[in-house]
Amino acid sequence: MSLTLRFAPSPTGYLHVGGARTAIFNWLIARQSGGKFLLRIEDTDKLRSTEESTQKILSSLKWLGLDWDGEVFFQSANQHRHLEVANLLLENGKAYRCFCTKEELEEKRRRAEELKLNQRYDGTCRNLTQQQIREKTNRGLPFAVRFKVPKGEVFFNDLIHGPMHVNNDTLDDFIIVRSDKTPVYQLAVVVDDHDMGVNLVLRGDDHISNTNKQILLYEALNWDVPGFGHLPLILGTDKQRLSKRHGAASVEEFRSMGIFSEALFNYLCLLGWSPGDDRELFTRDELIKRFSIDRINKTPAVFDPQKLLWMNAKYLAAKTADQLIPYLKPYLREKGYSAEELNDPRFLFLIELQKIRSKTLRELADNLQLFFSDPVEYEEKGVKKYFRKENSLTLLNELHEFFNEQSNGFFEDISAIETAIREFAEKRDLSAAKVIHPLRLALTGKTASPGIFELVYVVGKKKVLTRIQNAINYLKKLN
Repeated sequence: MSLTLRFAPSPTGYLHVGGARTAIFNWLIARQSGGKFLLRIEDTDKLRSTEESTQKILSSLKWLGLDWDGEVFFQSANQHRHLEVANLLLENGKAYRCFCTKEELEEKRRRAEELKLNQRYDGTCRNLTQQQIREKTNRGLPFAVRFKVPKGEVFFNDLIHGPMHVNNDTLDDFIIVRSDKTPVYQLAVVVDDHDMGVNLVLRGDDHISNTNKQILLYEALNWDVPGFGHLPLILGTDKQRLSKRHGAASVEEFRSMGIFSEALFNYLCLLGWSPGDDRELFTRDELIKRFSIDRINKTPAVFDPQKLLWMNAKYLAAKTADQLIPYLKPYLREKGYSAEELNDPRFLFLIELQKIRSKTLRELADNLQLFFSDPVEYEEKGVKKYFRKENSLTLLNELHEFFNEQSNGFFEDISAIETAIREFAEKRDLSAAKVIHPLRLALTGKTASPGIFELVYVVGKKKVLTRIQNAINYLKKLN
């Protein structure tokens, strides 16, 4: 069956990963069924909706690789249609005018609270006579429009949670148009979904209570009711709803961190959905083929940042240095490095060395800094272990002299570099490690780096000599 689904974010902030997962699940089902994936911006909250948020959401969806069918639909542009349907419900006796003021409603709520009663609208205006309605209308009294909840129950078969029932006696006569003539969400979403031909609504399970009311509206209008499925929430590692207090929570933040779009896409697919085996890495085409609603879990999923980093590292390691350059350019530009420097074959070689030591593009960019910049400080534990020994200054001076004597061609041959450094150590009756560790600290400022022989090749003669001399000067100050 060809399905039409939609993703309908409110443009009041960035795209949260929970929203992104909802969009991805809808997109996968639409593409799998050969149907449509529609995008609707629910911008009826004029106080909080912004053009900036709209553009950020669109950018995040595109970055994730989610394309939509047709033009973006803006809910605010359809207000005349929402009001037209509200008037139809009024004419058919399925809704009524409510003249209760905000103060009167607040007093009703307070009284119900005191008496420990269910805080629902008491139906004051439901039973007004036509004459009373005319009198109030003629006096120019403002009114909201309330839906007249019928007797009975709402039933629907949730595609994730199974059969759902609610007794209509537990529901308010809910407002569908405010007194300022603006339509309420419950009405707008039903009208828009119907007019857009949506036949499957897949969204977060915080919408279940909305679904009950929306089904009543569908039935009152004699419209086909779409299928509904409600996705469990995404929680942080503390089992609370995922938010900024857990760290990054928006697509834009993960993008800035240097997470690949395909890694975040892949990870979000596995938050609440199981492929049925232990496999964790999938291409988009594979996910389109394998995804199914019946394998979506009923319980909340826990967002594990470390698992996402692990997955991202897999995607990073699988790419060649040439493939990584376009991804790295924004992060390297932040550091002030020019495009010309990125074409050096030594730099491409360093990417291959460092990509397996990095989890994100930003971390990889940081790890590539040793190609461009001399160390400005040295790790304290390294200084204690390798620079404070009795012969450290002598060793560094001898290393400087040794490298200065080598030709430029020597620095092009990694095997020659290894042989020469090992011979250097042997002539001084030292283990290779006792030469390698202080040399690494001098060249990088750190105690961990790619292999020292590859490192000497990457850095080149000029920088090797400069960095060893800087380390010598540093030791002289220490002494």
